[in-house]
Amino acid sequence: KLLDEQTLLVGQYPMGIADGPQIEANIQYVLNNYTTNRGTPFKVIRMPMPPDALNRYPHQGGHYRTYTNSLVANKTIIVPIYEEKYDTTALRIYREAKPGYRVVGIDCNAIIPSGGALHCITKEVGVHDPLRIVHWPVDGSVTNMDGIPVEVLLQHRSGIQSATLYYATDTLLGYQSTEMTPGTETDIWEATLPFLEKDADVFYYIEAVAESGKVQRRPMTAPAGYWHFVMPEGGISSNDIQLSQPITMSVFPNPAKAITCIPVEFDQYQGGVRLELVDALGKSWLLADEQVNGGSKKYFFHANTYPSGIYQIRLTTLAGAQTQTVVISR
Repeated sequence: KLLDEQTLLVGQYPMGIADGPQIEANIQYVLNNYTTNRGTPFKVIRMPMPPDALNRYPHQGGHYRTYTNSLVANKTIIVPIYEEKYDTTALRIYREAKPGYRVVGIDCNAIIPSGGALHCITKEVGVHDPLRIVHWPVDGSVTNMDGIPVEVLLQHRSGIQSATLYYATDTLLGYQSTEMTPGTETDIWEATLPFLEKDADVFYYIEAVAESGKVQRRPMTAPAGYWHFVMPEGGISSNDIQLSQPITMSVFPNPAKAITCIPVEFDQYQGGVRLELVDALGKSWLLADEQVNGGSKKYFFHANTYPSGIYQIRLTTLAGAQTQTVVISR
């Protein structure tokens, strides 16, 4: 099963069992004779093929139980299941391979004797108004003076209005963003992911907006789903993050009714800054997303444009995150 543009999910029997040798010969032939459309080798994820309820494999008269005969429907992966002691491994492999997707098992013991499972009894229907996003995930091996270049192919019948690259080293602290711009090649948009702390786990996704107003993300499950790589040499060493004094912020007036000021003292901190207003339900509004070079700065927002309530001002930097409560009273 093709999981994305470069990843193959392949059923695997124990050594010498059933069709295992033929499956392995077939996949080795593919790997030795074909590459992705970028000219890179395919990645292979192995999926164990379980025996039937009597512990028989197909060459012993058992049924062809398979987990690769699954169905991807929007943000859900529906997987045939048979027996819990085997199913848990299969479901875990899907969840690890496709983060953010809802993985649901459907008992297929009644239909697998007919020689097929979920994929065979369904018909996929394409989206009516597709916003096409094609991206080759970066691995950090290609860098420039400013960071790691990211390219994406974007297409929609109305045209593309904008595109944004979101990235984080800790998804629980929220994503930072940088705008993408049209490249020199048709339909290609580009951005540079700035250097972050060396050896840090980097998570990112892409959002595009069509001229018609349609919004699409890749991975489709973002921000819960993401692409991931480890920041390579050239990233910022933790020793390079200047934090001789804690970063501090204060908000006034509080309660806030109109123009509200957020002074931030960065001292010697150098790096990315993301400032957000977050309501009690977790909805956030971006107030700033930029690079700073120490010193102090004042940020502003108009409190009278937001509903009355209790909010958090969330400041995220390479050093971590901090929040301050602000009450908006209109």
